[in-house]
Amino acid sequence: MAANHTLDERLFQSLLDSELNAAQTYLAVDLCRQVVSIVLDLDMPHRGRAARSAAQLMLSESVPDLDEEMRNNLARLCEVAVVIGF
Repeated sequence: MAANHTLDERLFQSLLDSELNAAQTYLAVDLCRQVVSIVLDLDMPHRGRAARSAAQLMLSESVPDLDEEMRNNLARLCEVAVVIGF
């Protein structure tokens, strides 16, 4: 639980400067948490890379107002969370 809390803090901090409304911000954070949770349960090589790719795809489809740089930053946070085992 504490690890997810830390990930949430990092995600929200990253989204502070975005132009997203509150609902879009919470959706982006929820998507990232779901990606991390799902990928951590998979037995596959390169889980971090898979998390980053999945986050980029899900964010681009679900939160189209999120600019590419911010989407990439959030995807990297997901990757790091998976690699260090959040």
